[in-house]
Amino acid sequence: MLLPQLRGYAPLRVGKAQIPVNYYTVALAFFTFVLVFGIGAHFFGSTVKAGALAAAYATGGLPRYWSKTGKGDLGGVTMWKKPEGLKIVGLIFYGRRSSVSILDCYLKRNLAENGGLFDQVLFLARTDKKEDLDWLDVLVKTTPSYRRVNVSTIGDQYASAYDVCEDGTMYIKIDDDIVFIEDSAIPTIAKLKYEHPEYFTVSANIMNQPSLSWVHQHLGAIRPYLPELQQPPETPKPASGWKASALPRWQGPDNFTVTDDFVAPYPHHRWLPSDSIDDTPIMTASYGAFSAALWHWTIAAQEHFSFFEHLEKNELWRYKFHHWDYFYQRMGIQFIAIMGQDINRAKPIDRDDEAYFSEVVPKKLKRHAVVDGRAVVAHYSFNPQIEGMSSTDILDRYRAYAIENICIKQQHTKPT
Repeated sequence: MLLPQLRGYAPLRVGKAQIPVNYYTVALAFFTFVLVFGIGAHFFGSTVKAGALAAAYATGGLPRYWSKTGKGDLGGVTMWKKPEGLKIVGLIFYGRRSSVSILDCYLKRNLAENGGLFDQVLFLARTDKKEDLDWLDVLVKTTPSYRRVNVSTIGDQYASAYDVCEDGTMYIKIDDDIVFIEDSAIPTIAKLKYEHPEYFTVSANIMNQPSLSWVHQHLGAIRPYLPELQQPPETPKPASGWKASALPRWQGPDNFTVTDDFVAPYPHHRWLPSDSIDDTPIMTASYGAFSAALWHWTIAAQEHFSFFEHLEKNELWRYKFHHWDYFYQRMGIQFIAIMGQDINRAKPIDRDDEAYFSEVVPKKLKRHAVVDGRAVVAHYSFNPQIEGMSSTDILDRYRAYAIENICIKQQHTKPT
């Protein structure tokens, strides 16, 4: 159950018995009444307030804002109330149904109609694949808060994607392969952006994003994982369990090293916990947008399996910090909050919107692009990583987690 259920209690039957009354008894009874009534009123009020949300999310999974119970919340703002008149819209750069079918669960969880902040979600269709577009058309019919918008698919041009942006609206721009969103992530970056308009854009704390991969490594969040070298006789299916604790220990030669050109040992393979981080791919990560963590899928695989371990233990605090200022260096924009008027005044937008929004415009306006380290999300893959990543079972594990904990079962739209 998402929320505990209120249960009635039968009154105590005293019959004709006489209870001696004195000042002590009266005082004790009064104190007990106040205490019980106060706790009951607080509990009942909380239950009623969240009742509609509980009905919407009858998944048997996580309660709302579950992650704030973890250690080191760093002053999370999960209960931030959206200011009156502020419209917040999700802007999804759509192209792949395989990952959006997972993202959909998180988006619905964050819709205003379900107690979240999104007044609307716009899917910017940047693909010519009929099967992907047909699937999207089915998806947008699942809620009136979803809408498809067609944009240019010519080359790598992203400028036309921002033609829908309106002044006065906050946009949370999300890549279509974000496969995990912490409950506190959207309220946190929205609050920071709203209260600090001097920031041009505010990013979430993105797991599998080159510069932040280095940050997470130095925070100690990346665990030692290596690829399973031999396919087991019966490969477990992640749909039956996403948890890292179910993985066996890694076995292999003492001198084994994952090279830059490492080829997956078998399709749909796993990564397993090993003893030392010294000889694992993350050791080649460095700080920079075009560092090894962008190009090498093995770094991403190690990061994702580390993430599953921390997710299972409710230890996402290991990734967290307060604010990280990029000081006009290139910052990933896979998950950012930005105001519509800032987008419109920055037009025409360069074809490389990431550099434009994190380097060019911030430097021109002297308004920085920052990361809110309290808002954790997971990014599946960059283009240079995709072939290797598709040889793992990572995407299936995120799907299994979402179905178990996040999705509205009656509305989950699976990829075909």
